[in-house]
Amino acid sequence: MNSSNPLVSSIITDARNKADEILSTAAKEAQSIIAEAEEKARKGEEAEERSLSQRLEQIRLRKESARKSIDRLSELRALDSSYSEVMDEVTRRLDAAIGSPEIRKVLVSWIAEAAIGLDRKEAKVAFSDKTPVTEDMLREAEDEVRRITGSSVSLSLDPDRLIGGGVSVSSMDGKVSYNNQLDVRIRRFQRDIKRIIQEENARENSRKG
Repeated sequence: MNSSNPLVSSIITDARNKADEILSTAAKEAQSIIAEAEEKARKGEEAEERSLSQRLEQIRLRKESARKSIDRLSELRALDSSYSEVMDEVTRRLDAAIGSPEIRKVLVSWIAEAAIGLDRKEAKVAFSDKTPVTEDMLREAEDEVRRITGSSVSLSLDPDRLIGGGVSVSSMDGKVSYNNQLDVRIRRFQRDIKRIIQEENARENSRKG
């Protein structure tokens, strides 16, 4: 609508300018709101991605931990199984060797070792019916002690019997002893035995792999 009245024209012009200003401001505000919303959405997506990534990493770590636990349990079971087999074989060979020259030499060396460890001038040697000891074996053990240490020891048979295989050398009053029974010796070397078995199992698994 046109008007020749200057006052009306001025008012219309001012109104149009004001409307344009309002529209421009509204457009800028709308653009700013949209930009903030987009930034907020972007940050939300990034946060969600980080959270998802963290959850996935936690799941991966738990899975890896569970796998390692299963592998370790499997290794321990294999180690225990192999250790039992080795100990069964040791027992079987010991039973088969009773009365043989080989077991006799072993017992003599165990007696000498225990006598040296006990470090007494006199000592008594206990044994089991499973691994009998004779006076001749005591003399041989005395000779071995003398050869190794240069010292003399007088050994005698203990009337008391052991339950397990092997020997135990004690002072004459029985207050101090050096136990060389089979199960005790196995416990002394248990760590080394298990380490050897573990290394053998690892090599076997490596060959299979």
